[in-house]
Order: sequence, then C-alpha cells, then structure tokens
Amino acid sequence: MKKIGVVGIGNILFKDEGIGVFIVKYLQENYRFSPNVDLIDAGTLGFRLMEYLEDYDHIILVDTISIKDKAGSVYRLTADEILELGEYKQTAHEVEVVQMLGLTKLKGKMADVVIVGIVPEMICSSEIGLTESLEKEGFKTATYQVLKELKKLGISYEKVNNYSLRDVIIKHFGSYNGELVRERITDENYKQD
Repeated sequence: MKKIGVVGIGNILFKDEGIGVFIVKYLQENYRFSPNVDLIDAGTLGFRLMEYLEDYDHIILVDTISIKDKAGSVYRLTADEILELGEYKQTAHEVEVVQMLGLTKLKGKMADVVIVGIVPEMICSSEIGLTESLEKEGFKTATYQVLKELKKLGISYEKVNNYSLRDVIIKHFGSYNGELVRERITDENYKQD
C-alpha cells in the first residue's frame, strides 16, 4: 500500500502564513479517508521535512506561495516546478522547503510531491488566523484542491463533521483573529495534587 501524506507548512503566529497548518487541522477534524492518509502539521519543520519526503510515496505540501497575484489565489505545482520558480523563495520557511526538496532529490529517493500554494495577503502581523481574502477564497479553494489531489491518488473521503475553520483553529491553538478562548478556573475544576 502506498504511503500518502498531506503536509501543512507555515508559521501559525504570522496570520496567513499558517494556512497550510490550518488546512491540515481542518481536514483532521472534518474528514475521514480511506485508505488512511497521514495529515501532518509540519509547522516550520526545516530539515525534518526531508524525512517525510523520503519516507512517503506521495506528499501533498500545503503552504503559502510568494507569487505576485491576488491574495487567496491558489496554485498547483510539482516539486520540479517549485525548484525552478525563483520568486517563490521569499520567507524563511519557503527557502527551507525549496532546500529540502532539492537535497532530497539529490539523494535519489523522493516522494511524488505536489504543492498546493496559496498567495497570502498578510504574513507580517503577529496573530493566529487568516485575512478575510484567504478565509473567503484561498482556504476553500486550497482545501478542495487537496481533496482533489487525494482522489487522484485513489483516496476516498467522507465529511464526518462540519466544524468551521474558526472553531477548528480555536480548538487547536486557543485563538482566532484576536478572539481568545479563556476558561475560567474555579474551585470546582481546580484540584490540588
């Protein structure tokens, strides 16, 4: 059986830069896949990304992409295309992704890689969440593209929950676009050891 992974890349602390991770978390909470697919929150993984690139047969990388286009635009690129695309490498983790793709390719064994890249609007603001343009367009389009790529690989999927992006991100990271979740600690839920 082929080993397939969806790898969400990005720094969730810098607004749209976290969209790859957000999509992976959204898929984890709302979908079931058959056969199984590994949904991986790779964050800003760096060199450890090479392990996934070597160990899997197929990888779908979900990340922002620094292309001059409208925020929320979504691109489907192969590993070879991303290696040739000079303008892509503008953030630290984009440079790392390209370096890991290049190094893994040189080593000889690399997964068949597809990149679903989303053009961000804001990656400098320190806040967990998405801008309106990515929330309304890029997120839905990129999520659909990931599901489409999985279907091409023979993976069937079923939507088992209907949690919103906001609810998923709050569950995993405690905040969304400035909205914090605060649980009041009372004597009833505080137990001293």
